[in-house]
Amino acid sequence: MKPEVPGTERGWDAGHRALRVAVVGATGAVGRELLVLLEEAGHPRGKIACFGRAAQSIEIGRGIPFEVLPIERFARADFVFLCTPSEVSRELAPRLAEQGACVVDLSSAFRMDPRIPLVIPEINGALLDRSPRIVANPNCTTAIAALPLAVLDRAARLEEVIVVSYQAASGAGRAGLSALEAETRAAAGQAARELSEPSPFPATLALNVIPGVSEPDATGVTGEERKIEGELRKILDREDLVVESTTARVPVERCHSVAVHARFARDLDPGAARGLLRTAPGIVLVDDPHGPRPRECASSDPVHVGRVRAGARGARSLCFFAVGDQLRKGAALNALQIAARLPARG
Repeated sequence: MKPEVPGTERGWDAGHRALRVAVVGATGAVGRELLVLLEEAGHPRGKIACFGRAAQSIEIGRGIPFEVLPIERFARADFVFLCTPSEVSRELAPRLAEQGACVVDLSSAFRMDPRIPLVIPEINGALLDRSPRIVANPNCTTAIAALPLAVLDRAARLEEVIVVSYQAASGAGRAGLSALEAETRAAAGQAARELSEPSPFPATLALNVIPGVSEPDATGVTGEERKIEGELRKILDREDLVVESTTARVPVERCHSVAVHARFARDLDPGAARGLLRTAPGIVLVDDPHGPRPRECASSDPVHVGRVRAGARGARSLCFFAVGDQLRKGAALNALQIAARLPARG
C-alpha cells in the first residue's frame, strides 16, 4: 500500500517540507534527479532553489519549469545538495556549513576525509545522529555494492571482496547519455543530432565495452576503482577489509551493475544469505536466474540482488549480482535519505 503522504517512504516528512532546500548543480543528471525526488516528496516549489553556472529554465517531467539561478545569487538555505565538481564542493561546503546549512555533498571531495561522515543510511545512518553539518554521499558504484555487502558482513564478517562493475552511460552525466544516443543512432544508420559537448568516453561506447572507468594511474588502477575500494572500507568501518575492483563502462542508459565475489570469516550458505537479503531494507531479492537486469531496474529505488550462489573457495565464499539505479540509490535518492535522517532545523 502506498503511503498517504508523499515522500514518507523515503523519510521526507512535514518538518523537512517546511525548510528551504537548495540544489547546486541543478542542470546536471543528478541535480535533475534530485528535483524529481523532491517533487515526488511533496516539497513546495517555493522552498526549492536551483543554482547552476548560468541562469536558465529546466523542464522536469510535465510540470512548471524550474528556474535556475547563477551560483553567485545563492541565498541562505536549510539544506544544500551539492551536485558539483569536487573543486567546487571543497570551496562551497565549508562556507555554507558555517552559515548554518546542512550540506550533503555528492562529489568525491570529502568522502575519505576522516572528519566527514560517508553515509548510506541503511548501513551507518547512526553517524547522522551527531548532526554533522557536512555529509559525504558515496560513489554510485560503491553504494550499490555496499548495501548487500553490509547485510552479509553483519552475519558472517567479510574478509575479502572482489567487485567487477558494469557502469551505465549516465554515470558520466548528461554528456554520457547524449554520446550513447548519438553513437547508437549512428550504428543503426540513423541521423543523430550534433553533440553540444564532446563524448566523455575514451572510445565509442555503443555496441562496445570500455574496461576502466576514469583514467588509470601509473600502477594501472583507475580512480573509480580506488574510490570503490577505499569507500567500502570506510562505510563498512572495516579498515582491514581486502577489496579489489575492476570497473567497466557498458552501453546501458541507466543502472550500474556489479558482480561480487566475497569471502567471510564464518560459514554462510546461499540459502541463509538469500534469507537475510530478502528482508533487508533497501534491497529487493530477485529469484529470476537471469536477473536482475538494468533495463527492468531503471528508475527504481532499491538495489536489486540476484544470482546468489556458493563461491568456489569453500563454505565461507559467496557470489552475487546486484543492480541499482546510480542516479537514485547511487546518488540523488541516497542524498535525500541522508537529509531526511538529519534534524529538520529551520
